[in-house]
Amino acid sequence: MSKTITKLDNDTYETRVRGNHMTLRRARDGWEMWTTNASTRAWSGMPSIRHFESLASVETSYKSWTGIATLASAESLLTS
Repeated sequence: MSKTITKLDNDTYETRVRGNHMTLRRARDGWEMWTTNASTRAWSGMPSIRHFESLASVETSYKSWTGIATLASAESLLTS
């Protein structure tokens, strides 16, 4: 099964992988990864949030987000 990264708007991307719904949002000083899965729903009902300084660090931490830096770069070139 292949993963798909979907662009929601200029600053937001999402994907669903192995029961995890992940949303990547641009923040003031980098990017925020919002993750919802069975564990977060059972524990608090709120997503877990991690902060990243760059898209390269997102790709390093999450294999399912490999290619997001290229995708975001290509998207920014198309809208320029």
